[in-house]
Amino acid sequence: MPDQPPLPPLITLPALQGYVRLAVAAREFTTDVNEIFILLVEEVGELAAEFKKARFYPERHNPAHLALEIADILLFLMDLANGFGVDLEGLWGGHEAENDRRFASRREATPPVEFRPGMGINALAAHLEAKRQERGFEDDPPMLTILLMEEVGELATEIRKSWKGLATPVRAGHEIIDCITYLLRLAHHMGVDVEQAVVHKETINQTRRWDY
Repeated sequence: MPDQPPLPPLITLPALQGYVRLAVAAREFTTDVNEIFILLVEEVGELAAEFKKARFYPERHNPAHLALEIADILLFLMDLANGFGVDLEGLWGGHEAENDRRFASRREATPPVEFRPGMGINALAAHLEAKRQERGFEDDPPMLTILLMEEVGELATEIRKSWKGLATPVRAGHEIIDCITYLLRLAHHMGVDVEQAVVHKETINQTRRWDY
């Protein structure tokens, strides 16, 4: 297997997308969006299992496991973005501006907190929490988990459209951004350092023997 790519020193959206592209090639993983989506759904199920433990069986909960599942989902979302040819950071600002227009009435005339290109993933998570406060949303980890599942379902619709050539990178990118938004907000509520979780997960992955 070719040498593994180094993790970027600052884990931004474009840096992580680039890293995942190189890692997928080095590990000879699939680039088929259908297969990647199935793997994503598998990880979402594992996240739900960890969240269930945290919520209902705290004696069985391991915060490190929850963090690794969040990292896995984020990595597969980057992989899907690459599969659709989406520049997530390039699309993010416009996507957020459209939501600012949708939720303008909730801001009580205060200027919106603006997305800044080049933010690390942890800074992006903090930004998303600021957007939540700006828009006055009331949610908690169970609600965020449900909203994440809903967005994964909408992403599935774009996958299905791609079977007949009807999907577009922009629409797929918007759904991926929504998934990332709820994933990072969930991580924030659960006290997960996402950048650290990605480094931990990829440190494991770089020495793992892949047999399927």
